[in-house]
Amino acid sequence: MLSGHSASVATPITPLALDFGGQQLIGSAHLPAAAEHAVLMLHGFTGNRIEYTYFFVTLARVLAARGIAVFRFDFLGCGESDGEFANISVASQVAQTQHLLAHLAANYPQYARHVLGFSMGGLVALQTALVDSAAMRSMTLLAPAANLAQLVESVASANSAAHHTDRTDCVDFLALEINQTFRQELAQLAPFSGLATLNIPTLVVHGQLDQAVPVEIGEQVAACLPQATFEAWPDADHTFARREYRLQLGERIADFVLSRP
Repeated sequence: MLSGHSASVATPITPLALDFGGQQLIGSAHLPAAAEHAVLMLHGFTGNRIEYTYFFVTLARVLAARGIAVFRFDFLGCGESDGEFANISVASQVAQTQHLLAHLAANYPQYARHVLGFSMGGLVALQTALVDSAAMRSMTLLAPAANLAQLVESVASANSAAHHTDRTDCVDFLALEINQTFRQELAQLAPFSGLATLNIPTLVVHGQLDQAVPVEIGEQVAACLPQATFEAWPDADHTFARREYRLQLGERIADFVLSRP
């Protein structure tokens, strides 16, 4: 329940499990009555459908209170979904996002579909749009990690000497394995390439105190997109980790989504 916000009773959460190539994607859905819009949330690197200090739960509750359906899923190898974290890749997460959007189109045709990507999820949202921009009505990018290659390399180099795993191609980071194939994929990825072709209404929000993905990265992403609005939030960090910011962010996202025709 959100005190001071438009919900007096929280929308119940519906558990979901979808097959993707013989593996299960585990998700949660918020389905307010008479919703016309739905937001698919894409979590970040090492994250899950709840996100850091329940970031996605708070946003989802605010959106649902505004009459917007929300779908949150764990990517394969993350959270409760099948698979191993060591096997994650941008390409696989793009394919999973396409699968989820197709599922929403087939099973919830009453909803206009929107994508929200946080950090690595923002990078995945952009790469998904490059493959099929018609699958989404709008994008919201929160601290999009176009610098993910540099982030992962800094993590890998800091942990490679001290933390080994049974797999010789992996580095142990907080009990999660980062493999060499993923690092090579990121090194070859051109995160800004093709963005100028994406005529999708996009809201880019970035905290000015973000130490993981500098605010200039979000500004650069927005500058590449023909229909992007960029907002730098003073005093906000990578995860907008103050309750007032998260509630305000949820309302800002709701306003943006509901403004789409």
